[in-house]
Formats: sequence, C-alpha cells, structure tokens
Amino acid sequence: MTKCLSCLSNTGERRISPGEQIYNGSYWVVEHAYPTGLLGWLVIVLKRHTEALHDLTKEEWSEFAEINYSIMKCIKKVLKPKKEYLCCFSEGKGFKHIHFHIIPKTRAFDEIYSSSRSFMYLKVSERNSISKEKIVQLCSKLKLEIKK
Repeated sequence: MTKCLSCLSNTGERRISPGEQIYNGSYWVVEHAYPTGLLGWLVIVLKRHTEALHDLTKEEWSEFAEINYSIMKCIKKVLKPKKEYLCCFSEGKGFKHIHFHIIPKTRAFDEIYSSSRSFMYLKVSERNSISKEKIVQLCSKLKLEIKK
C-alpha cells in the first residue's frame, strides 16, 4: 500500500513544500507545490484524509470557499496572473487525499501548457524546478498578504 504523501506533509513528517504554509485553517492548509516549473502553483489540502469530494462536510466546503476567495485575491495582487485554474483530481500515486491545485497563468506560463497540459509543470525534477528560495519568498509574501 502506498503511503499518503499529503497526510505525511500535513503532519510535518515529510513536508512537500520548502516554504511555510500560507494558510492553516480548521480544515484546510494552503502551500506551494514542489517540485514545480511554475512559481505560484499552490495546493489547498484537506487536513483529514478522505478521497472523495462527496465525503466533505458542509463546514469543510464553507471554509474552502472562504480560502479560495482570499487566496485568489492574494495571487492576483502578488503574481498578477491573467487568470487562474482550480482543479481537483486526487488520483496520483500517494496523492489520493483530497487536494485542489491553484495554477496561476502568469507571464511565466507557457501557453503550450494550457488547460490540463499545465500538469507538465509538475513533471520537473528538483534540479529543473523553481528554486526553493523563490518558493520560500513567495510563501512568506502570500502568508502576509492573506492576513490583511
């Protein structure tokens, strides 16, 4: 059986992101994906383990809506994308745990990766990834901005 990498990250046992959590609420956390070829690729991860959207509670959905509103405003202010993608598949090996991807279409976004092809940005090695330092800096900026 494959270990749940989202659960390991949530407990701090094996963090996925090199940056600090941007948001830590009652039901969800927001952090930066890693490794990724796109600065600003965020994930909203449910704190408890479940693998189906229909298992979410009304309270979890309510907080999710509030987080989305706040984080999209922060992304717009800090990264200035022309638009954002929001999606949930939760099908990858070790990642069946419910989580949502926020993918900003910034100036750095290559149109060849539009739509579902954007997931190619997650197929990079650590060597070819956005640097940990840039991710740490962005997480700090977004965390400050979301508190405003």
